[in-house]
Amino acid sequence: MNQVIFWLQNVLVRVVLTLSLVGVAFLASAALGYGNSFQAQADPLTPEATQYQVASDSSPFQAEQDRGKENFQNSANELFKQNKQPQAPSETTKEIGETLTKPAKNAKGTLEGVAENIKEKLNLDQPIYPGTKEFLNDVQDTVEDAVPGR
Repeated sequence: MNQVIFWLQNVLVRVVLTLSLVGVAFLASAALGYGNSFQAQADPLTPEATQYQVASDSSPFQAEQDRGKENFQNSANELFKQNKQPQAPSETTKEIGETLTKPAKNAKGTLEGVAENIKEKLNLDQPIYPGTKEFLNDVQDTVEDAVPGR
C-alpha cells in the first residue's frame, strides 16, 4: 500500500512540474512576443530590386512620398517608359542560361544518336522492296473483298 501511495505522489509531482513548466514557457513566449522584430530583414541583392524598393533612399518612389504623392502617376509612367527598353543580360544571367540549356542539349544529342542508330539497324533509309509492296497490296485487296458493303 505504501508503494502505491509513493508511486501516486511521484506521478502527481511530475504532472504538477510539467504543467508549471509549460505555463512558464507559454508566458515567456507571450512576453517575448514573436512579432516582426524576429523576422530577417534582408536588403535586395540586385540593382533591379533596389530600384523598385519603395522605402529605399535611391528609389524613384521615395521622392514622391516626400512631396505628398502629387505626381505619383506621372513618375510611375516615366519609370515604366524607361524600363520598357530591354536591358542586356548580365554575365551571371548568361552563365545560368547556358547551364540550364546544357542538359537539354545533351538529351537532344543523345536522342538524335539513338534515332540514327535505330534507322541504321532497321534499314529505314532503304526503299521498300517491290515484293513487299505487292504483298501488302494483295493483303489489302483480300481484306476489302472479305468485308461486305465495300
